[in-house]
Amino acid sequence: MTREFLRPKKVYLELTRACNLACTHCLNDSGSRMDGEFRSEEVLNLLRKLTSFGILEIRFTGGEPTTHPVLEEAIALATKLGVRTSIGSNAVAVTEESATRFSQAGLQQAIISLDGDEPRNDSVRGMGSFRRSWRGVRALHASGIDVRVNAVAMKTTMGGLRSLAELCVEEGVLLFIRRYIPSGRAVGNLSEFPTNVDYARLRTELHTFVQQGAVDGHYLSANKHEVCSAGTSGFVILPNGDVKSCGFLSELGESSYGNVRSEELSTIWNRVTSSRFLAESNSSLEPWSNRRPDLPRTNCPAIAIGGGEVLVQLRRRSS
Repeated sequence: MTREFLRPKKVYLELTRACNLACTHCLNDSGSRMDGEFRSEEVLNLLRKLTSFGILEIRFTGGEPTTHPVLEEAIALATKLGVRTSIGSNAVAVTEESATRFSQAGLQQAIISLDGDEPRNDSVRGMGSFRRSWRGVRALHASGIDVRVNAVAMKTTMGGLRSLAELCVEEGVLLFIRRYIPSGRAVGNLSEFPTNVDYARLRTELHTFVQQGAVDGHYLSANKHEVCSAGTSGFVILPNGDVKSCGFLSELGESSYGNVRSEELSTIWNRVTSSRFLAESNSSLEPWSNRRPDLPRTNCPAIAIGGGEVLVQLRRRSS
């Protein structure tokens, strides 16, 4: 994997670890605020640094970014500075009024997490979460924001993905099927991994939607090349200013490459692109595939690490 990127294209900026849901598979165990989280003014100053560094897109994430009071102002400033803005949200707190304000501030895309139909989604995200999230989806879409629904393919929820696809088609929003990654609250849990047989069934169920361009996702097309942005075209900034290459790897033993409060972005990015951790993580992919031939081959080191004994080894090396 080449790491010869002078500048990353996208930054995932975690505004907070606070969240209004407690999903069983949360990638970073969100729920409560992290010690030393950014103040609002710090977020705005950071946006100026990021745009000066040449970042093309800032995705505001968390935790749940809509719980942070600076989100709307941050979207407006980033837009003014000429940067594409997006959010990664569960949308349960989004109303018609807040969606309109986000749109007026310049928000271009909303990536909304929903996992399957209502009963399956609520079994992993909390009772009543589906209806609240779907109201948020509709409000954001009606405000003119490009909406994409992200659904994690996992054993518990896979049976409801076709129903979710039908609902997304009716609303006119794209459904993206994400692979299950055992990170954060789900670390080490292999029981939720869909097998090759599960994916074959899913591809059959979603074939028409994929052909129509209404559904996309990991492992849905044999000819599609999966691209990993960790350490190549993107990185993550945690709510305390620490920089990691990937939100999933962040919870799987990856040490901080520096803190944006005290170091230049160029210095931190140079550490990311020369990361020994990333090199060793990627070297775990082939052994993982050999150990688990029942699962799809993957280019995601977080899957191999989070689902295997290599996690213990990498954590020991980084301690």
